[in-house]
Amino acid sequence: MQTIRWVKCPTLVALFMFAALGLPTGPAAAESCDEAGAAAGTGARAIDGDTFVTADGQEWRLAGVLAPKRGDGARTPARLRDDAHRGDPGPRGSPADAASAALEAIVARQPLWLTPVGDTVDRYGRRLVAVRDADCRSVAERLLAAGHARVYPTVVTRTLAPSLYAAEAAARAAVRGLWADSRYRPLRSSDVGSLYDTYVVVEDRPIAVATTRGSTTLVFGQDQRRDFGVTIAAKVRKLMATAGHEPAVLVGRQVRVRGWLRQRGGMPVIDLVVPEQLEVVEP
Repeated sequence: MQTIRWVKCPTLVALFMFAALGLPTGPAAAESCDEAGAAAGTGARAIDGDTFVTADGQEWRLAGVLAPKRGDGARTPARLRDDAHRGDPGPRGSPADAASAALEAIVARQPLWLTPVGDTVDRYGRRLVAVRDADCRSVAERLLAAGHARVYPTVVTRTLAPSLYAAEAAARAAVRGLWADSRYRPLRSSDVGSLYDTYVVVEDRPIAVATTRGSTTLVFGQDQRRDFGVTIAAKVRKLMATAGHEPAVLVGRQVRVRGWLRQRGGMPVIDLVVPEQLEVVEP
């Protein structure tokens, strides 16, 4: 991929970037914001790559996405300074820093359209929100298309998943942003190791389905007690069946699944909370 370095006129840089990423720009994109009934606001600053503050002091989390965090193993600024002193400059900032800077550039002192998603507030007083910029471009999709975040499906963000996945796919195909970092690339089921309590994306073929009382497990290895699996609650299985993705028909097909890796009885698992956590890569 050809890289063009722009030195002047950051506005033109942004327009060229968004056009290259296939995102809408200009007045035509802005018309739908009023139709959506979104509330107007002004951004103040980014807290991290998926959380920001508006001018009224309210803190918001972008619905349906998860940006890298410092705890993902990225080097901190202090570590970067130490490495530079030893002659190893390393990367210019971590993926978490890059995501935070990208969100800051979008929201700081900028007009925004805010649509709260769900009615819950987390322990920090933050609300989930779908955000569009002054041209009605989705902020979450902009971050995804630039490779600064991954799709994070939840119960209240299910309807957002298709457009978010489309934006993420462009960055993943181009190995852009965090997808160029080994810590965030899709893993094979045999490579999850002990990455417990980490949000992972796994791409592989399940070899069997194991059914127990009240739940179903897609099994990805020969040892059903030790190898990676995806647990599916009965209510989620019904939703999958409606979409034509009954677990049994997924055996042998390439799937991409994401979620928090947990340990259950010595087995690394992802709990499928919503069907949108699983994509069928090979129809």
